[in-house]
Amino acid sequence: MIKEGKFGAQEAVCLITVTITSKVFFSSPAIIAGLIGNTGWYTTLISAAVALVGFCFIYLLLKRFPGKDIVEIFDIALGRVVGFIFSGILGIYMLFISVTRVNELSEFLKVYVIPLSPNWLIIGIFIACIFTLSLLGLESIARLSKLLIYALLAGFLVVLLLGIQNYNINNLFPIFGYGLDKIAFQGIVRSSVYGEVIILAIFAKSFQGVKFIKKEGITGILLSAAIISVSVLSYSLTFPYYVVQEITAPMYAMSTLIDYGRFVQRVEPLFLYVWIIGSFISATLVFYSFIWIFCKTFRIQDKKPIIIGSCTILYATALMHKDIISIILGYVVLIRNFGSLPLFVLPLIALIAALIRKKGGNLNA
Repeated sequence: MIKEGKFGAQEAVCLITVTITSKVFFSSPAIIAGLIGNTGWYTTLISAAVALVGFCFIYLLLKRFPGKDIVEIFDIALGRVVGFIFSGILGIYMLFISVTRVNELSEFLKVYVIPLSPNWLIIGIFIACIFTLSLLGLESIARLSKLLIYALLAGFLVVLLLGIQNYNINNLFPIFGYGLDKIAFQGIVRSSVYGEVIILAIFAKSFQGVKFIKKEGITGILLSAAIISVSVLSYSLTFPYYVVQEITAPMYAMSTLIDYGRFVQRVEPLFLYVWIIGSFISATLVFYSFIWIFCKTFRIQDKKPIIIGSCTILYATALMHKDIISIILGYVVLIRNFGSLPLFVLPLIALIAALIRKKGGNLNA
């Protein structure tokens, strides 16, 4: 049986927070501005509340099967065949997310930073980093997340604070954007933003037990919601909503406007550090989740050959997109609109099936 090391609650919260919040640096704020105007900063709190409900289903499922991870629970609750299908769907979806993360980062770097560099080189360097960290395993990824999150938060806060000079409270009006009905709908649909909390169920055996997973999941979602809300609020204060929806990476654009004279300007390299490192950790963890699900589903003991083959697939797939528009309006929109199905609905179905079939049932764990 493949095994991973165990680590504490702080590492788990750092993993979840970095993985969830990294997407706010890309095109999501621009997309949400086009859908609901300037209300994204509190719409994301509705999404977080819905995600907490979804996490409750995941937690109850884990609580019913203490000591088991999500792949094992699918097999027990649904049977080997249906469990195999559910695990396969979840694994393929995690691979799709990792491909999208790699594509987003490579295209945005090409647009804003290194326009003359070929795509194959940018993606290749990124895949090499993912490959190296995946070989080291989950514990190494968790330790790296905890080590870097303080620097990432510091850089993030510096950019937000320095950007105060460009904030305009009038950009927050009208306060209800395009209408409360659209705010409520998008808040529910886009709960998938916080869906990576399912990683706690995928690697359940590494997180010190179900009680700790409950605390880690709730803390991770709430902390991520606070960071995302503050980020989107800063965009909304800096740019009118009709301008934000035209900007590919609003936070990068916001950082380029910071100017406090001769010695405090051009601070976007600080943001690039936060952007690239956060995206790197996020893509690696999601990709490694696919590796883990694949090995568990097919009962493969040695993950190293799978990592090599999967990185090759990841590289080839990442090169197949047409352009940045196909990523933003294709991959990203698909993930945001339907991502809650594999991340929250599949565990709910498994929980209902376990109750009907009377599987598990150790509720005192």
